[in-house]
Amino acid sequence: MSEEEEKRKQQFAALKRYLDQEQARVDREMPGATEKEKTDAVAAKLSDSLAATREKNAIESLTAVLRGKKLQREQNQSDRDYSGGGFYHEASETLHLFADYTFQYEKRRFSAISSGSLALPPSEQTRTEEGIWAVEIIEDAPHLVLRMDGSVCKSWRTRDGGVGVQYLDNERWERYTM
Repeated sequence: MSEEEEKRKQQFAALKRYLDQEQARVDREMPGATEKEKTDAVAAKLSDSLAATREKNAIESLTAVLRGKKLQREQNQSDRDYSGGGFYHEASETLHLFADYTFQYEKRRFSAISSGSLALPPSEQTRTEEGIWAVEIIEDAPHLVLRMDGSVCKSWRTRDGGVGVQYLDNERWERYTM
């Protein structure tokens, strides 16, 4: 017997033991129930167990993908007019997800405006937050959750976009190894 066949045989035996245990539990907890009601109860329990396993696997998989990574996205706009005036605006967000499940989130904005020979001083704002991160299932979907002092400060629905890409609330972020 091949190794693959042996593995399948063991998995089938484990499933059979699980179903037998569930049937015995249902028989004890539902003594007056019909066979159909008992079968439905076992099927519901199996369905719940499979859903919980899928959620656990999704959390573990996304956590492994995000651990020790830097997520970053940038946007910029600029415009010039005939008089030589114009504006430039840049916004960036960087999220460091450290292997010890701590994070550092930095949001940066920069603007410069000029009109002919008049130029306003450039404006730059930077905000940094730190705390702990986790992948959690919220409303049946995986979310990247950031917490500061025990309270949620940010939460995005997330999915792996393939090599070097992570989607947070359907926005594309670049993903780098730190």
